[in-house]
This record gives sequence, C-alpha cells and structure tokens, in this order.
Amino acid sequence: MENVENRATILTQTKGRQRRALGVRDLVFYTIAGSLGLDTLGAAASYGGQALFWVLLVGLTFYIPYQMLTAELGSTFPRAGSIYEWGKMSGGRFYAAIAAMLYWIANPLWIGGTMFVTVITAIKVLWFGNPNMLFGGNKVNDALITIVIALVFIWSIMGSAMTPISINKRLSALGAGAKLGLIAIFVLLALAFFISGHATGTHMTVHDLLPSSTLAIIVSGILPVMIFKWQGFEVQVNVGDEVGDPQHDVPRSMLLTGGLAFLAYVIPITVTIFALSKTQVVGSSGLMQAISNVTIVLPAPIALFLRFVLVPVFVVALGASGATWMISANRAYAVTARDYAAPRMLARFDQRTEAPRNAIIASGVIATIVMILAVTINSFTAGTLQSLFTLVLGFTVSVNTLAYLFIFPDLILLRFKQPDAPRPYRVPGGLAGAWIVTILSMFYTILVSYFLLFPTSNVIKAANVSRAVYESTQLITLGIILLLTVGFYLWGRRERQQDERNGITTGSDQPHEDTSTRRQC
Repeated sequence: MENVENRATILTQTKGRQRRALGVRDLVFYTIAGSLGLDTLGAAASYGGQALFWVLLVGLTFYIPYQMLTAELGSTFPRAGSIYEWGKMSGGRFYAAIAAMLYWIANPLWIGGTMFVTVITAIKVLWFGNPNMLFGGNKVNDALITIVIALVFIWSIMGSAMTPISINKRLSALGAGAKLGLIAIFVLLALAFFISGHATGTHMTVHDLLPSSTLAIIVSGILPVMIFKWQGFEVQVNVGDEVGDPQHDVPRSMLLTGGLAFLAYVIPITVTIFALSKTQVVGSSGLMQAISNVTIVLPAPIALFLRFVLVPVFVVALGASGATWMISANRAYAVTARDYAAPRMLARFDQRTEAPRNAIIASGVIATIVMILAVTINSFTAGTLQSLFTLVLGFTVSVNTLAYLFIFPDLILLRFKQPDAPRPYRVPGGLAGAWIVTILSMFYTILVSYFLLFPTSNVIKAANVSRAVYESTQLITLGIILLLTVGFYLWGRRERQQDERNGITTGSDQPHEDTSTRRQC
C-alpha cells in the first residue's frame, strides 16, 4: 500500500501552476485535429447523393445544438476534466464516473479499432492498389504484419500524448493542417477528374439527394456515421485550465471550428457526389480509396509519388487526432481518479510534461488488446478489411455515443442547480432554448445507441459475421466497461476512506474550485 507521503504528493503535485498554453487559434487547431474525422468521410459519401441531405439535416438538428450546449457548459464551468466536473455537479460522483469512463475508454477502442484499420487500408490502397491484398501472401502473415504496424501506430500516439501541451498544440496544428490539406487535394483532383472526362457513367442528379435508403439502413448505417462525424467539439473543454480566457475563448473557438469543420465535411462530400459517377461514388468507401480513384488525372510518375507521400501525411493526420483525444479524455479521467471515483494511480501527472502519464499508458494497453482481438477475430473468420472496419466501428461508435447520454443532460441540470453561475455564453431562447438543444442532442444519441447495440440485418451482413458474433462483441464490450466502472469507483472510494483515516484531506466535501483562475492538474 502506498505510504501517506506519496498519497499526499499525488494530491498536490500539479496544483498552483499558472502557465496558460492555449488561445483561440490553438483551440481551433486543437479541436479540428481531434474532431474532423477522415476515417468516416468516405463512408458517408458512399451512401450516394442522399449523404448530402443527411449531412445537412444532422448538421442543423444535432451538430449546431450540440455546439451551443457545449459552448455554454465549457465557458461557464471551464475546469480541468470538465465532463467529470459537470457530471459531479449535476448528478453526483458515480454519475460523473460513468460519463468519464465511457468517454475515456471509447478513445483507446477507437484508436485500437477503426483508426488503425484506416491506416492499414491507406497503406494497402495507396501503396499496393488493393484493399484486400494480404501482407506476406496469407492470412497469418497478414495478421502478424498488421499487428506490428498497429503497435507502432498506437504507441506513437501515446508517446505524443505525453508531451507538454505547449508542444502538443503544435502537433495538433500539424495534424489539422494535414487533414485540411488531404481534403483540399481530394477536392482539386476530383474536380480535375470530372473536367478531364474521366468521370464516365451516370451521374447524380438533384433527385438523388432525396433520402432513398430504407429506414433500417438510415438508423443503423447512415445516422451513426453522421453522428460520429460530428462528435468531439468538447475536447478543448477538458483542458480548460490551459486556456488563457476560457469564458470568451471557448465560445469563439467553437464558432470558428464549427464553421470550418462544416465546410470540411460538406465540400468533399458534395464534390464526391457530383464529380464522380454513381459507380465511382459507391467505390469510394474511404477517403484514401476516393483519392486513389482520382489520381489517374495525373502523369503516372507524379501519381505514384503522390500516392506514396499521402500515406505518411494521412498517418500524421490520424495520429494527431488520436493524440488530441488522448490528452483530453485522459485528463478528464485523471481528474476523476483524483476525486477518488477511480483508482488514484490513474491521477498521476508527469511533473515535467504535466501529462496524465498512467492514464495514457492504460489507454495504450487497452488499445493494444482491442486491436489484437479485432485482427484475430477478423483474420480467422471469413472477414475482410471492410468487414473489420464495420465490426470495430460498431463498438467504437456505440461506446463513444453512450458517453454523451451522461453529458448532454448537464446543461439542463446545471441551469436548475446553479442558476446564478455567471454564463458568458447562453444557449439562445432562455430555458426553452436549453431544453430544445438538449432534447435534439439526446434524441439522436439514444437512437444511434440503440441501433448500434441491436443493429439491423444489413449491418450484420456488411460486417460479414453472424448476428451472435456481432452483438456479443458489442454487448460483452459494454458489459466489461460497466463492470470496470463500478470496480474502479469502489476502488477509489476505498482509497478515499483510507486517506481520510490517515488524516489526508481528500477534498470530497470541498466546494468545486474555479479552474479558470487556478490550475488544477
């Protein structure tokens, strides 16, 4: 058992630091790096002309309300580990612990799931021209090489997340620039592809923009991808203690980021839909596949060079995204552990980098386990790279989306519980406006969560596994997470009781500190 002196050190080692590293521009790049998803951009466009309709509808009825909700909470309560702190003020320590666990663990599931699959896809598509090729010529070698590549990718992200915010914000800026650059390259190539006459076949018309899929595909395929694309604009609020003027910088940065991200989604999807033929759109199931399809407009040597260079650029873009989420989610969970709602060892911050070292290492271990399990399950069944992506996308999106079921209600709960808190930004429309944005955000979250856990037959078919395998993957993963949440919470509570017996002030009965004026972690 740790001695009293070490326990006291954990409580105080990171307090009192005044350096503020993030301004509005930093927050914009930070959020773009974390929230602009390249791994689902092609998947959205592959639904055809109706994709534009769904992007616009979900953008207006989910994305904008979600942004307004987060902007009010983030500017009113700018605390380190905000999603935990909001939950604690709203529903108590255990309620907050559930939100923090789901939010934290969703990220290693994502990095060890769809993100590494996207990297493998980019390598196979751009360097070898075939997403279904096997490294080493057979499934065993392919699995082993895939695992090695994924391990390097995963632990590079963890290493990046352990750098100081002052350095990591530069990595985020680099990643945001790489993402926007990749989108710009695709848009320019796609337009050249269309103008040069390579886009042969039947093209989309205005009529094709109308919803055409069955309700089953909409609720279990299209909407989950769209909702997942819009998530992540609260990554900046979990580092609210690093922001120079969070009450004003958070709303301003969210407005700028929201507009930029909206254009970064709508423009490439629109270009894909109208510049490529219907057959070519369906074949562009990922951004790298879409770029590969349009590089034929370039001279062969230039196209070959571009395809080679784009892979490391793409990896940097995804890695920066993963590192940004790692910083945000792990700081939130470290704050959770510091408040004895999780094991205290996860509350340790590196004194040199101020990064939540132990929580990040734990995330890396989880991502590694998930990756190995996903590759093994897929390699020794009838799965393909596309079915692997579908399988891991399911539990990644479901866990990540479930976290918001415990975050979105905080707006209304804190409006009632802390009505006099200064609110530099308020959701327009008073209390009615707050209810509207909360209801809209919760509606999509509940709908998507249900159909991800209990998908329709077309999703099962796309994953190329049986319903029993698919649903057990989702439900067993969720069950383990819930047991882990309870176990970690009880572990933290026992440590709090021990510290109280040893005379260490736990802070469990102290009022919440305002981290807009003092660093908490």
